[in-house]
Amino acid sequence: MQTQSLAATRCRPLQIYDHAPAAALGPANLRILIVNEDMRSADSLKRTLHDLGYFTTFTAYSARRALVAAVDFSPAVALLDLELPDMTGYQLAHKLRSHLRSYVRQVPLLAIAERPVLGDLDRARAAGFIGCLAKPVLPMALNDLLRKLQ
Repeated sequence: MQTQSLAATRCRPLQIYDHAPAAALGPANLRILIVNEDMRSADSLKRTLHDLGYFTTFTAYSARRALVAAVDFSPAVALLDLELPDMTGYQLAHKLRSHLRSYVRQVPLLAIAERPVLGDLDRARAAGFIGCLAKPVLPMALNDLLRKLQ
C-alpha cells in the first residue's frame, strides 16, 4: 500500500504558474482538447468533463490530429496523454510550445499519465505542463486544475 501512495504523489497536480493564460470563460464554454489514442479512455475523460459541466470538448486520437485541432478548435486547455501512438505527450507538448501561432503556444497543457513514474512531475513541469494526473483521472483533481485556469 505504501508503494501506491508514493506512486500517486509522483504524478499530481502542479502549481499553476503565472505564464499560463487565464481562460475568461465559464466551465460550459471552456474549450478543452482531449488527446488520447484509446477511445474508451478518451470517452471516459469526456464524460467526466461533461459531468463537471465542461461541454465544449474535441477529441484527437493522435498527436498529428491534435496539432491540427489546436489550430482549428482553438482550445483553452489541452489534456495530453503521455503515451500516444505517433509521438509521446512530451514531444507533442514541445511541438505545441514551439508552434508558429502564438495562441497555440500559450494553451495550458495538462498531462495524463497511464501509470505514475518517478520523475513525471519534474519532467512534466520542464515540458511546459501545468499539471500531471494519473489514470484513472479523479474528477475533483481535474476540476480543481481546470477551475484555477478560469
